[in-house]
Amino acid sequence: MLETEPLIIEQYIRPGKVRLVYRHLQQLGERSELLSEASECAADQGRFWEMRAAIYGRYNQLFTNTAEQVVAAATEAEANPEALQACLDAATHEAAVRADYEAATAEGVRSRPVFRIGERTIIGGQPFAVFQGFLDEALGNS
Repeated sequence: MLETEPLIIEQYIRPGKVRLVYRHLQQLGERSELLSEASECAADQGRFWEMRAAIYGRYNQLFTNTAEQVVAAATEAEANPEALQACLDAATHEAAVRADYEAATAEGVRSRPVFRIGERTIIGGQPFAVFQGFLDEALGNS
């Protein structure tokens, strides 16, 4: 997905052909909830995607020092760590993150990544050509 996602963004999302809807899937319990809330707190600062990238870049470190790594990720994402921590302390996005998770599981999503394009579902990281074919078909470009 590291090579695929930027191509999808460049060719489909930026031009406004499609939109990407991100749902939080909390596979790691409380740790996942904290990370989901942190990304939403970063979104309040316009830094959601940057925070998401910073979190994924620290994936292995997040198992032991999650709170510490969230601050480091916020700094890397150029989000204000103090504002992010205040947002976390206030549980600003807790209900929304839980609702997002419940919506994803209600749709049958149990693991990630899962992509829905029209009526099709893609499970797991796939080459760009797979996404391109499904996206073009959904857009009537096939």
